[in-house]
Amino acid sequence: MMLAPGIIAFLVALLSVADMFIPRPYDGVVLETDRPGSRRVRAVVPTSGAEQAGIRPGDLIVGIDRDILTTTTHAQELLNRHRIGERVPYLIRSGGQVREVAVELGRRSIGDTSYLYACFLGFLFFLVGTFVVVRQPRLPATRAFSIMCSLFMLFLVCRLRPASYSWVDSFVLTTGTVALLFLPGAFLHFFLIFPRPIWQWRRDPIADTLGWIAKHSSQLLPVYLVPPLVYAGVVLLARQGGGSLALISGAPAANWWVMVFYMALGMGALYLSSRHLPEVHHRRGAGLVFLGTMFGVVPFLVLAVAFPSFLHTERFIFTGVVPLIFVPLTFAYAIVRFQLMDIRVILRKSLLYTVSTALVTAMYALGIASFNWVFRGTELADSPYFPVVFALAIVLLFEPLRHRIQGPVDRFFFAERLRLQRAMVEMGEAFTEERDLRPVVRQLVERLPELLGLHFSALYLIRGGSLQRTAGPDSLPESIEDLPMVADHLQRRGSMMRLDDFAPLRLISHEADHFCSQMSGAGAEVVGLLATPRRTIGMVVLSGKTGQISLEREELDLVRGLLHQASIALETTILLDERARQAELERELKIAASIQAALLPGELMAADGWEVAAICQPAREVGGDFYTQLPGRQVGERSVAYGDVSGKSISAALMMMAAHEVLHSLALTHPDPEDLLHLSNERLYGLRNRGGDLHGGSFVALGFLTFLPNGGKVRYSLAGQPPPLVKRCADVEALCMPDHRLPLGALRQGGYEMLEVELEPGDLLLAYSDGVVDAQSPEGEFFGEERLVDLLNNGASSPQDAIEGVLQGLKDFTHGKAPYDDLTLVAAQWTGAER
Repeated sequence: MMLAPGIIAFLVALLSVADMFIPRPYDGVVLETDRPGSRRVRAVVPTSGAEQAGIRPGDLIVGIDRDILTTTTHAQELLNRHRIGERVPYLIRSGGQVREVAVELGRRSIGDTSYLYACFLGFLFFLVGTFVVVRQPRLPATRAFSIMCSLFMLFLVCRLRPASYSWVDSFVLTTGTVALLFLPGAFLHFFLIFPRPIWQWRRDPIADTLGWIAKHSSQLLPVYLVPPLVYAGVVLLARQGGGSLALISGAPAANWWVMVFYMALGMGALYLSSRHLPEVHHRRGAGLVFLGTMFGVVPFLVLAVAFPSFLHTERFIFTGVVPLIFVPLTFAYAIVRFQLMDIRVILRKSLLYTVSTALVTAMYALGIASFNWVFRGTELADSPYFPVVFALAIVLLFEPLRHRIQGPVDRFFFAERLRLQRAMVEMGEAFTEERDLRPVVRQLVERLPELLGLHFSALYLIRGGSLQRTAGPDSLPESIEDLPMVADHLQRRGSMMRLDDFAPLRLISHEADHFCSQMSGAGAEVVGLLATPRRTIGMVVLSGKTGQISLEREELDLVRGLLHQASIALETTILLDERARQAELERELKIAASIQAALLPGELMAADGWEVAAICQPAREVGGDFYTQLPGRQVGERSVAYGDVSGKSISAALMMMAAHEVLHSLALTHPDPEDLLHLSNERLYGLRNRGGDLHGGSFVALGFLTFLPNGGKVRYSLAGQPPPLVKRCADVEALCMPDHRLPLGALRQGGYEMLEVELEPGDLLLAYSDGVVDAQSPEGEFFGEERLVDLLNNGASSPQDAIEGVLQGLKDFTHGKAPYDDLTLVAAQWTGAER
């Protein structure tokens, strides 16, 4: 149904062309086209029988073959009775006199080169319009374009043809006039809705009025009705007034000026589209079509309308037709180049290169023929070396010229791909110049809508275990939970997929279904993964194109290459950042370790008759174990507190420093061990429940030893620490445990009590943290208390020897394996000797 009007118009145009070129007896007379059916001579074909008989423009043909003419069709019937070459008498009225002349009939040749060009141009319009409506039959713009192209064809082929005697003449000339009446409306209608209806993206009174008309008449019928009404009006006025009707090429001059006005409005609307459309590729396509239309239509309107109206000459009408070829050619190129009206034309480089090579070959063949013709018969051409040298020159010039042509061909037809490739090169250069590549990748993603003609693109990068949007419209979710199943699916499918291809995954994964629903609801069409074999970095989301066509495979392949390059670069940036943070952390840890080591007493002050030694080794740079010396209740007493904070590394170190300071500050005012432990427990419990980094975190397992002077008594308390060991002459025994030994900070009330044990001279006490007995061998076996007792039994004669023996035993047991937990050892021996 949509092709039917175009097919009918095409058949009428073929009828017009056939009528002009079918061989028939012809006298060489061209009748006046301004009045279909008129017998007034407009022109005489040179060297024809009419010219030889003396017939001149302006003469009136009264009769042929001694029959008085009634119509031009009657004239054709009379001529058809004769054969080519016969002489036929004509009755001519010229200058008020009637005379008879003999005209020799020749072969009909009304159609000249200019008319052939007009026919070619008309059929070119028809082919472009038919191609467009076949590719996108449902778009209003393509239907309007097809109608406009069919009317252009009828106007060029039927309205601009020379008049003849045949019955076809009146029919096709009238059809051409009808095409002239409706062509302005079709022209304006198309440019008001191309590439998008102007009332959809522009807000002003004119656009709003057009939108109101389109709402009530989708085909904009009022736009089409004005030219026919003008035609009817001027014809009626001419008849009522009795005056002559001003005509241009057989149609009222008023309608030609209506066409000028309509085409000016159409080009104005197209200019606004080229400047203000939201989509970049629509603006570029509209700008290209505007230039082609302006260079094609404006000369035609000047030479075909203005000149006949003001200079009263129609000699330049066909000259004005010549530039009209820019209109279909620019439309065809814009469709290929910018996919206007959602039409995708796939051009293979191999095909274009083959055509360009063929053209270059033809040029060289023409050059060779011309050169041979110029130098034919000369001494140079007769030389035996001339063909060889000339052939070598041709070969040497052929390949460079072919390559020089391929560059413009690529830029002309594959500009988007070239821009994507250029973006890859620019990104590669930026990767070598910039250290932080995230802004570079973000800018690249933000350029993708311009490069590919998309509505939008978005970039998500993994931060804190989720995907955070760093570029893209607010309609997309700001963050997306990490989707390992989606990422794995993307990696196995080439890192880039359309959302439609996730259908099988959506059936088995609620997370994938929710993700796809979010993306498709926001207008996304393609999802690309930023990942390397080692890690997932982020995700790129692409919308569909601004038209109805989808991203092509070649475009997706180029984007996939960009994402792969960006993934490697981003991973390098992340690794550099991680290494920098690691180096900074290592430096800070070394500082923290030195501060923590400075908190440990350099030398323990022992009470009279006692030798004391201690050591603390963190499992990492910093740890949670410590020991410290505190004042006793009486003069000469010395107390040692050793602790083990639950947890590792930084958090444990912070709690360890807090516990160290709490013990020292409270010991100044509360030297009694039970009071000190009770208050320290309350203070540390408050720290854990106050908030911040220590909220709900570590507590402190503490051992408290007080060495009394002038005797072998040791008072001790345990708050979560294992019982100390005492080596006596006969054996090694563990000290008794208190009834309550909760770590400090675990509960608000701890109930701590001090116990007492007496050592004989030479007895050795060893207190330790659980990091000693929890040390593991490479096979996973624990060191245990039994091995510790055995080490203490075997030759430990002094506190320092006991500590060194335990450390060596641990080293031999673990075979140098990194310790899992911090360890603290405190050894004391009652010597009985006063200092």
